[in-house]
Formats: sequence, C-alpha cells, structure tokens
Amino acid sequence: MNHLVDALRGQFTVVNLGCIGDDDFRLPPPIARSLTLVEIDAEGGAQTRSRYHRKIVINKPISGTPGVRSFRRNTFAGTCSFLDPLPGRVVAFGMERYCQLVGRTEMECETIPALLEREGVVGLDFLKTDVEGADFEIIQSCERYLERMLFLQCELRFRPFYESEVYFHEVIAYLASHGFEVLDLLHIDRWKYATPHRDWQLEGRAQWADFLLVVRPELLRERFGPQLPLAVAKLVIIASMVGKKNYAEYILQEFANVLPTDWIPELTSLLRPALPNFAQTRWMLRRIFRPLELFLKHRIQRSRHVAIR
Repeated sequence: MNHLVDALRGQFTVVNLGCIGDDDFRLPPPIARSLTLVEIDAEGGAQTRSRYHRKIVINKPISGTPGVRSFRRNTFAGTCSFLDPLPGRVVAFGMERYCQLVGRTEMECETIPALLEREGVVGLDFLKTDVEGADFEIIQSCERYLERMLFLQCELRFRPFYESEVYFHEVIAYLASHGFEVLDLLHIDRWKYATPHRDWQLEGRAQWADFLLVVRPELLRERFGPQLPLAVAKLVIIASMVGKKNYAEYILQEFANVLPTDWIPELTSLLRPALPNFAQTRWMLRRIFRPLELFLKHRIQRSRHVAIR
C-alpha cells in the first residue's frame, strides 16, 4: 500500500464544514494517514482523532463572502446560523424552544478558498457542508474547485426555512451544470406541524435531506488527464468511506485499466464485506432504536432534536 499512500499524501483533502459531533471516517490507518482533514465549526468540534496526514481544526465561522457578519445563537446549537428563520416557520412546527434567540455576535468570516490557501492545502476532493441555510453560498464560493472536486455532501431543504435560503432543486441544478449528479439522499428529516394530534401522527413533512453528489464518471478522463489514476483512487476511497461500496466497486471496475496494478488489491480491500467491529455494532443498534430514543426524550422535554421521525 505504500505506493498508493505516497501518491495520496498531501494530494487528498476533505473539508467538513459543520462538523460538530462527527466521528472518524472508516478508513484503514495507512490511508487515513494520507488524508488532509479540515474540520470547521463555530459551535464545537468533531470527535475525531489525530491520525491523519494533516488535521486542521477551525473554530471560526466560514461564509460565502469574507467580512464581518452577525451570527445568531439560539437555544439549540443545531439552529444557530447567520440567517434568521423565515416568518411563521418556527411557530408552524412548534419549534419555539429550539429557536429562541440567545444573542448575536459580530464575527469576522473568511471563505473556504481563502482558508485553504492560507493553510497551504492543495485542492479539495470532498466538501461536506451542514451550515443551517448557508450551504449554497458556501458551495458557490468554492466554484473554482468544482472542476476538480469528486464528491459533495450538503444539507438542502425541500422548502426554505431561513431567509435567503433557496430550494434544493436550485442547488442541484447549479451543481449539475458543473458536472455533478445525485448519488443518494443519506438522510431525510421530517418535521411535524404543531397540530392538536401531531403526537399521535407518525411522520410530518420532508423538510431537508443530506444530498450526496458525485462527479459524473464520463467527465473524469477529460477533467483529470494524466492525474486520472489518482482521481479514480480517491473516488473509490471516498465512496467507500461514506458507505457507497457498490458504487466504489463499479468505479474501480470501470477504470481498472488506468490504475497501477499494485493499487488495485489495496483499493479492492476497501470493498470486501466484513463483520462489524464493536463500535460499528453499537452504532447500528443505536440507529435501530433511535426513533424510540428521540420520542421518549421529546415527551419528557429533554430532546435537543427538532425532528421526530
């Protein structure tokens, strides 16, 4: 694996914007040690370990444009934003206790391109955003990276919740014009309206989803030229680490003829079925019982979550 790891080191970058509470990506240690990970969140950090080639932690806000902006802090960290909720949205879903204004702070913001340039980071392969209504402006600020980017994961709304937020299809159309297509919706959050019988109704309105987008495979040769083998390897690795192993295997199958022969066994090893370890088993069990956990916390007024699925 040394040859593949050497090729990746310093040339493989993931930016996780809105990383609070996130865990490590599931990668073999040698590949993880080749990754440059940039974690950004003004409200708290991720739970990752320092096992990467570079780990850059930023506790300041990132914006689509540089300069001073007013940051709104609410009672629930997950609703803090540069943007105010649209009139009527909070009351409609009975979210008053989650969106109460605690205070506003004037903050000096920078953009992701400025941050990467300041840190001497080359390129951007995977951009993950979760910034409460500002995802599109962040993506637009990274336009110069889009022609070489492989994956995006962003939180988009089926119906805007914040002022100046756009509908999901506008973002998807913009990214499609830059060569991306939707691979999956990793999560759909459903909110129930504040109606008399909502406690007895199973699901509400689909409000937002984590969209996973990938560059169209037919564009890889044109965009990456002599760097195609490295781009394919990174595409396989990222798809694997976000749980899309079938897609990763398809890409490996389609582009095996451009890869160095000693890379193929190492990439194939990422795709083989394996029994879950203890941490993965615990995560799966908690995911199964998560709706019950959220419901019980909601009923005793201790939930920090606004959506009960």
